[in-house]
Amino acid sequence: MATTNAPAASGGSDAAIASMEAAFDRAIEKSAKITEITTEKKTELDATKQRPQN
Repeated sequence: MATTNAPAASGGSDAAIASMEAAFDRAIEKSAKITEITTEKKTELDATKQRPQN
């Protein structure tokens, strides 16, 4: 392995890590929104199932 490319490689690695962090942040945001929506819908569905038994 060439050690002379270490500074360039670390700069590339930093950019790659930043890109991955941004992608994970977007994925986490989307996941949170999906969880919020599905929880809301499940609550609505559960509420419709809870009818009084006469």
